[in-house]
Amino acid sequence: MIAEVILTFLRVGAVAFGGGIAALTMVIHEVVRQHAWLSMAEMNTIIAVAQMTPGPIMVNAATFVGYRIGGLFGAAAATAAALIPGLIMLLLFLQAVKLHARVADGKKGRMHAFGRRLVKALRPGVFALIVAAVWSVGSSAVYNPITAMIAVGGFIILVAFPRVHPILLIVAGGLLGLFVL
Repeated sequence: MIAEVILTFLRVGAVAFGGGIAALTMVIHEVVRQHAWLSMAEMNTIIAVAQMTPGPIMVNAATFVGYRIGGLFGAAAATAAALIPGLIMLLLFLQAVKLHARVADGKKGRMHAFGRRLVKALRPGVFALIVAAVWSVGSSAVYNPITAMIAVGGFIILVAFPRVHPILLIVAGGLLGLFVL
């Protein structure tokens, strides 16, 4: 089973464009829907804890999923598998930039323009992944009018007051949920 966890997080890590929240869509697909290693409720708990702990959310989620499935070895294996593809891509990209800088012969900014176009081209797909992650997590986290009001209230606070730290919102939502639910 650990081998499957490693392959799963190698795949997720290889296509985790758009950051951790976007990658969570793939993690949910693989862990909950495809392999059924965890329920969506368990995944929501892992996501909440992964957001509260320091570090990238997708890597934290991989660590927690790996631990849940295979203990400490599973946690280490899933974490490494989630990180290795990005590290390899970063090293290859840096080599390409270095090579391009040698060959450019004074054509400064060409790689930067290509990079900007690439990022612009990836944005719609990344947005779709983020919306899918919100939908997956939200559909099981918001299950009655009270949880809907807590979620909408938190969203309004974050939009209206962008300086409010998300951790405060998570703690406030948790406390509110304890007293109201």
